[in-house]
Amino acid sequence: MHINAILTSAITLAATISAAAVPTHRYVQLRLWGQPQCEILNFGEEGIYGDQTEKCNKLDPSSTIQSVKVERIDAGCVLYLYSDLQCNLNGRNISSAGCVSGDGAYGSYKLSCNV
Repeated sequence: MHINAILTSAITLAATISAAAVPTHRYVQLRLWGQPQCEILNFGEEGIYGDQTEKCNKLDPSSTIQSVKVERIDAGCVLYLYSDLQCNLNGRNISSAGCVSGDGAYGSYKLSCNV
């Protein structure tokens, strides 16, 4: 009887662990730009990994990011870009590759993935 309970608990734990984001997997590939339209002032690329999912992260607090080129995003993931550093203001959700450019700057992001 106890063996069944232990086995059920172990299977449940294994399923939970396998459904969690993999900390070393790159779920999103970004390129940050200092001007709108993803053309001028390339600040370089940034990868978003599994240990950065489901929490607020700053883009580059030392630079003004006016556009973000999403070069690759895994299926099942949604990237949220915010104009402030605390993931509160003017959120935009992105689920496919392309340039994200608006009237203001981007300061933080949150990545949510169904993996």
